Amino acid sequence: MARAKCHPVHVVREPGLLRLRLARGDRYNALDIATLQALAMALTPPHGVVPVLILEGEQGVFSVGPDIAQLSTMDGAHAAAFSRLAHAVADLIEAWPAPTIANLAGYCLGSALEIALACDVLIAVTEVRLGLPGLAWAMVPCAGGLRRLAQRVDGETTSRLFLNGEVLDGADALRIGLVDRLVDSPYACETLAAELNEYGPSAVQAIRSIRLARQGAIDSSSEASLFAQPFASGECQKRLKALLAG
Repeated sequence: MARAKCHPVHVVREPGLLRLRLARGDRYNALDIATLQALAMALTPPHGVVPVLILEGEQGVFSVGPDIAQLSTMDGAHAAAFSRLAHAVADLIEAWPAPTIANLAGYCLGSALEIALACDVLIAVTEVRLGLPGLAWAMVPCAGGLRRLAQRVDGETTSRLFLNGEVLDGADALRIGLVDRLVDSPYACETLAAELNEYGPSAVQAIRSIRLARQGAIDSSSEASLFAQPFASGECQKRLKALLAG
């Protein structure tokens, strides 16, 4: 096994498998600009046979979502850039030539859930907490999450998760189709990865193309503008700073 550290993402290469492991354990793997940039760099497919991709977090947590300390300092232009970068990461995952797995544990919230939804398969432990709670702090989804969410759950559930900020556990997420499988621990995804490795690239692309056709094109420019609006007005920073002050 070869392992390289691309701070703040650990890149772990195993036979037939590539793990991208969020590695900001002191911040519950919150997504800041450096983390998104590191993910984008690591998502360049290697030459030759492309391995199954697993996206996960260290220390039993996938990610609590965006780094609110960093977001609280952003103006509208920087918020729009953050959204565009998050969109780029999700798009790179959807373009990965082999199967992709989001291995979810602890928390998977906000933009972290949006990026996880770009994976082909979402697996989770029962104790995970998943949701889009950002609206309470004037934040709307920034990485195409609502469009991708709507391909997995019905419109009423999509609205409830977005408008009410509802957070689900693994059992509820499995029941409504938000995740595909529950596992006993976040380390139990190797068997699934081995199964998916049997699929040829053309089969993967054929299956994924059906999902992407239903999903339709995601307008990253418009979504970045919408995400930036409460930052341009100062409303989002005010709420986030109040949250940080606790």
